[in-house]
Amino acid sequence: MSVILTTYQGAILGPIAKLLGTILEGIYHLLSMVGIENTGICLILFTFIVNALMIPLQIKQQKFAKMSAVMNPELQAIQKKYKNKKDQESQQKMSMETQEVYKKYGVSPAAGCLPLLITLPILFALYRVIYNVPAYVGQVYDIYAGLAEQLKNAGASVKELSKLLSSNTYVVTDAVKNATGKHAGDINYYVDILGQYGSDAWDKLASKDKYSSLASEIAKVKDQSTHINYFLGLNIANTPSFKSISVIIPILSVITQWISTKVSMAGNPQTVDPENPTAASMKMMNNVMPVITGAMCFMFPIGVGIYWVTGNVFRILQSIGINIYFDKIVDMDELMKKNMEKNKARMEKMGVTVNNSQSKNNKANSNSFHNEKNNGQKKKISASEAARSVKKVDNNIPNKGNKKYKEGSIAAYANMLRRDDPEN
Repeated sequence: MSVILTTYQGAILGPIAKLLGTILEGIYHLLSMVGIENTGICLILFTFIVNALMIPLQIKQQKFAKMSAVMNPELQAIQKKYKNKKDQESQQKMSMETQEVYKKYGVSPAAGCLPLLITLPILFALYRVIYNVPAYVGQVYDIYAGLAEQLKNAGASVKELSKLLSSNTYVVTDAVKNATGKHAGDINYYVDILGQYGSDAWDKLASKDKYSSLASEIAKVKDQSTHINYFLGLNIANTPSFKSISVIIPILSVITQWISTKVSMAGNPQTVDPENPTAASMKMMNNVMPVITGAMCFMFPIGVGIYWVTGNVFRILQSIGINIYFDKIVDMDELMKKNMEKNKARMEKMGVTVNNSQSKNNKANSNSFHNEKNNGQKKKISASEAARSVKKVDNNIPNKGNKKYKEGSIAAYANMLRRDDPEN
């Protein structure tokens, strides 16, 4: 059966939700062919497939994070330079110098935001599908459609049926709002409500004298609903409770999200300025968000919590794989060099001359240092260059996470800006 009225119809998220719904319906159909009719298993497979489709975006975002780790020492040096200068001229200079750093490395400041801007609509549309599975999966819709028709004929309204739910999701709110006027008898809105029912709501419906003639049909649909929603001893249509084993879902959500954050950050060693309020806020958010998500699990059906846990597990595995890829396979210095050359060619096509003197100076300084070291020749160098040379060979100077930078590489020289800072 094709269901279109209660699927989300937003101009942007609507088409994405429809596509994701088609994927979920395909998964459910394939599993049902081998005798597996379970929305919990479908949600897990669905989550893995959708997240797998977004891996290219995640790699792009991780690539930008790696580049940012190289650029951060220079960017932080600029921020410290203009730290107490709030006048317009100083702010403009800081902005221009920051842009020059991005230009030098061939990186766009918006590069890290683009994958996120693409990912967010997908995630929002994904929630629409997960919250209202019957609207996207015809076989699930059919379970509720017959009873919905009988309840309508028995005089039940969408609003009346919604009052049996202990909490309302946007699906319930929208169904009650839209089931008015000429749409008051639309079966789709009845299915929306019944699709949100957990064990308590079904029991309340069965106890209504008004629907005593439908007792057998209500019991039948309840059993079918419980069958497809029963996963690892839990009814995923119910909300978690401290008094049942379902409390494991919020706990797993907190643990897996915390691990996911730590694994992701482990692959991006950043030079954190303790005086930077943004950095402090991000650190606090990373520690607090898992707890907030765990608390939110008690507000939504268990199925949503399973989606969160599954997504976290996938991201843990994904981060480990991407970290290995960048650490073992990708040469960051070579990557930055290619990026700079590509940016230079692009700018020259636009008629803009790119000044790569900094890169040339870095290479010259590197060659000079190696010649002194290998040939024992003495040469007059500046105090700053001498200090850098001493720090470069001093193995006691920590590299603060950038251990894989090659000697004399672009990344290594960018890292020196931080090490030369007397405050570090």
